[in-house]
Parts: sequence; C-alpha cells; structure tokens
Amino acid sequence: MGDAELSDMASAIVNTMGEAVLVLEDDLRVALANTAFLRTFEVNAEQTEGESIFELGNGQWDIPELRELLPRLLQGEDPISDYRVEHEFDTIGRRIMLLNARKLQQEGKNRVLLAIRDETERLGSEGEILAGREFSDKLIDSIREGLIVLTPELKVVRVNLSFCEMFRIDSGDAVGCKIYDLGNGQWDIPELRQALEEILPQENSFDDYEVTHDFPVIGSRTMLLNARRLDHMNRILLAIRDDTSRVRNQEEQRLLIGEVQHRVKNILGNVQSLANATLRRSSTVEEFGMVFKDRLQSVARAQDLLMRGAKGVADLRKLLEFELKAHGWVPDGRLTIDGISVILSREQTQAVAMVLHELTTNAVKYGAFSHATGRLDVFWNVSKDYRLRLVWRESGVPLDGPPEKKGFGTGMIERSMSHSMGGESELEFTNDGVCCHIDFPLDPTIQGPA
Repeated sequence: MGDAELSDMASAIVNTMGEAVLVLEDDLRVALANTAFLRTFEVNAEQTEGESIFELGNGQWDIPELRELLPRLLQGEDPISDYRVEHEFDTIGRRIMLLNARKLQQEGKNRVLLAIRDETERLGSEGEILAGREFSDKLIDSIREGLIVLTPELKVVRVNLSFCEMFRIDSGDAVGCKIYDLGNGQWDIPELRQALEEILPQENSFDDYEVTHDFPVIGSRTMLLNARRLDHMNRILLAIRDDTSRVRNQEEQRLLIGEVQHRVKNILGNVQSLANATLRRSSTVEEFGMVFKDRLQSVARAQDLLMRGAKGVADLRKLLEFELKAHGWVPDGRLTIDGISVILSREQTQAVAMVLHELTTNAVKYGAFSHATGRLDVFWNVSKDYRLRLVWRESGVPLDGPPEKKGFGTGMIERSMSHSMGGESELEFTNDGVCCHIDFPLDPTIQGPA
C-alpha cells in the first residue's frame, strides 16, 4: 500500500471517529479537521483547514491553555492525556473539554494529533447530581423533625441532624444498622414494628401514627410518625415529630381545668355556708347584707393571696397582714406580729382566713381596735412534728367575761380547726381582753417561699 493510500486511509479513519480530532502542522495550522470536530464546534472545512488553530471561529480557539501546551508538545514533551479545559465559545457557549495530544513525525515534518472530547453534558449532569445531592442533604438537615431514610429491609441509609440531636444518636453509629438496633436496641418498639412491617407494606404510607416509648437515656417520649415508600428509589422515608411537650401540656391543662373546677366548687360551697350561717343569725336584711359582704370580702382576699403564689399556697404572715389592713389597722405601736415563715395549703388558707376575719371583726367592734388602750399581739411557732401553734392575744380591753350567747363568728373560730384542719382552737375571755389559741398540723412538703 502506497503513501497516498495510507494517507487516504488515515483520513478516513479520523473522519469516522466520534471524537473531535485536529491534525496540526508544526506552525499549528490545521491540516485536517474531522467531521466530529466540525459538527461539535459548528464550523465548516473551508473555515478550518489551513487556518491557525488560534484563529478558528474568529479567534474563539485562542485559548491560553492551548497556547501553552501545543508548543511544548512540539518541542518534545510527553503526550497530553485527559487535560481538562473549560472555555466559553461565542457560538456554542461554555464547553468542558478533555484534550489528548501527540506529536507525529510524517514526511520529515512534525505534526500534532489533537483529540478533543466534549465532556460538557456528562460533567454537567454529574455536577447537577452532586448539586442536587448537596441540596437534598442540606434540606434534610434543615428540617426540624427527625428524618430517617431506610432500605426496604429497614436498614438505615441516612439520618438527619434533628434526629441525632433529638434522640442523642451519632449518625455514624446509625447508618447501616437496622432501625430496631439503634441506640443499643432502644428503638425495638412494638408499635414501630407494627407500623413499618404491617401498615406500611399495605398502605405505602401512614400519617400521625402515635407512639409512646420510654427511652433509657432521654426518658418517655410521645412521637408522631409519618412514613412514605419511595418506589422509584427503593427507599422508605420516616419522619418523627417529638410530640411530648404538646401531650404533656394538654395533660397539665386538663389537670388545671379540673383543679379550677374543684376550687370553684369549694369556694361556692364556702360562700353558701357563710350565707346560710349569716342569714340564720341576722335579724334584718340590712344586717345580713353588711355582715355577709364583710365575710365574702375575706374569702376574696384569701383567694387573691392564693392566686399570687405560683404553687397555690399562701404565707401566714401575709394572710394576717391582709386581714388587718382590710379592717383599717395601721402601725401605731400597739401591734406585734412575731413568727417564723409558715406556708399554708389552699384548704388551710381558706379556713385560717375566715378565723382571722372573725377575730379581726370582733377586735374592731369590741376588742383591741375599739379602745385607745387596746393592744394586739399575734405570735406563733412550729413544733418538730410540724404543728403550728398560734396565739392571738388582745389586752387593755375591759371585759365583763365571756358573752352570754355565742355568735356565728365565735362558733366558727372554735369549730373550724377541728372540723377541717385536724387541729383545735380555743377562745379565752379575761378581764383584760380575749385570747385565742390555734393548733393544727402543717404540710412539711410545702414549707418554704410561697
């Protein structure tokens, strides 16, 4: 086969290649451009052959990397293999190319065989895939619900940050495990097995499936589970919302409503008892109205004090000061209050408030508050077995002895401690004033700041 035939065969081979190929003279003018090159870069043979590579397409091929690589290749450097070049062409836009080049010696001349593989679409697709993967990873990690991606065999492929933080699990320990083995078997939950192995295969999804489980590390959790089968990806997506706080708040609200209803019932019962007792001992409507109003205000003051405390309890000293101020007592050297901090329960507060109200009312009408020489001393202490002993002592008040007939107030003072408090109270009338002794057990678990 002659040289002409060999040249024709080489030209035919080059033109049948799907990859763009240029044969360059030693001055880097185009000796041959194959059909793939002309098609890929949208030029024709007349615009290409005999032209310098750097002038092709009105200078679009004047690429810095080519200007550096090709002269060095002609000077004897090693062949170029898969050299990546990115370039923006005016006509066809941005292209990512891999260059392979060799120096050829033919008829005493040096030539360059330059193969150009257009990788724009492939690398662009890979870039989109990587970008999509990065987007999905960041999207999953930004979701506040816990997310787990599972295989059909229920092995963990991916967990998001919220799940790891919520359940204190390291993502490295989770991936590859079966979901039931997470956290040393903490996720082997019967309800979860039922949802994933029975409901999901039949329905392909489930929503707001409630599961309550006691985890050894983080305690009891109420979770709402949502799952989807991703058929085209052969994966299962499981979303977990920690609903513990909402359920707990609902329970607390239910208990609070029940407590409020109980309190209202008790208050209304107390008001009814006050009304009936006051009515029996009132000779006129006006007298009933005045006395009942005072006693009702005492109940309101006690409730106000209870509402101020976050625990629904009251401080004894504050309760006493409330009642004295409500009856106009002002510090003038004739009052002493002395005692350690004592916290009263709700029931104790209501009972003690009524006793203090009756004692104060009697002091205003007949006792220490009604005489310029009158004096009131209130003091108390608490025994080791948490019994309160309180003394209300009025002096400087001339009395003729105990009243001939006990009123409602006197009877209530003497009976209230024994009936509702498990204690006792006693009124003592002397020639110098009245003295009341009160004794009842305290709740040791609530003693401290109200």
